[in-house]
Amino acid sequence: MKNQPLLVWFGLLAIFTVLSWPADPFNLETTRVNIPPGASVKATQQTLQAKGILPRFSAFALTVRLLGLQNKIKAGEYSFAPADPLPAIISRLLHNETVPQAEIRVTFPEGSSIYKMGLALKETGYLHWAEFQGLVNEGITAQLRLRHWGIFKFIPSESLEGYLFPDTYHLFITASPETVAEAMVNRFEQVVVPFWLTAQKETKLTLHETLTLASIIEKEAQKPEERAVISSVFHNRLAKGMPLAADPTVKYALERPSKIVYLDQLSVRSPYNTYKRRGLPPGPICNPGLESIKAAVYPAQTNYFFFVAKPDGGHIFSKTWQEHQRARQTVVR
Repeated sequence: MKNQPLLVWFGLLAIFTVLSWPADPFNLETTRVNIPPGASVKATQQTLQAKGILPRFSAFALTVRLLGLQNKIKAGEYSFAPADPLPAIISRLLHNETVPQAEIRVTFPEGSSIYKMGLALKETGYLHWAEFQGLVNEGITAQLRLRHWGIFKFIPSESLEGYLFPDTYHLFITASPETVAEAMVNRFEQVVVPFWLTAQKETKLTLHETLTLASIIEKEAQKPEERAVISSVFHNRLAKGMPLAADPTVKYALERPSKIVYLDQLSVRSPYNTYKRRGLPPGPICNPGLESIKAAVYPAQTNYFFFVAKPDGGHIFSKTWQEHQRARQTVVR
């Protein structure tokens, strides 16, 4: 009986030793593991187990808690191998021995959609470009909404389309899509919000509606000097209750848009089809630059209701349908 406590201790030591074994002592192939900010000890262990770095049963969480290190784990991207011993894994996490991250430089042109931004990121070698494209559907997370409450509190959708400011960015190649998106939202706050705080008194449109109209202007205006005139056409149509009949919105509604919009595509069933639906579409169709946003707020004062594109990228503007038809025939010739 005198040896019973000693046997218990030997038993516990044996169990702890087994639970501290590497996941695979002979596998030296490294895997990158991202530990997000604020991750709990349990979540960190589950992440490492999911990547095959820790075995199914591990003393990781127990060791960290026994040593009082649960608040010492550093977020970041690490490189581990299944053969790494438990003490080495914990040490690396505590000392922030993260993987050096390559930086990329990417320029998003004005009028880029989230889909096109994703393709631009792909060309730079950015790892999560496909996930980034998914932000068009569910980009405004609860955390992002809280951090940017002034922008997103009245937004009727979850899409970030229109709120990712087109500019040049320096990003880490392994950064999460959410991190990249927030950098662009921050830029939006720096550039657009100061303008809007003054300009909102000059328009009856909300910020979301302004960005929606600006995105259409951005797509239609090939010549910068025509932005305000194109804006006037859309403002005049909205005032009269006419459909905007903007081809770029139809392209946005199509799963596989063509370079030009064909007659049979005008019947596509979508709230973005401004040939069938009066008023503005539900949200932006791209991410407009500041000049198009200004044009949406400050349209030129005209009586134009129509315009047709010329081969040089400019437009012929018309006041009546009859004038518009004559302009179209001129362009065709």
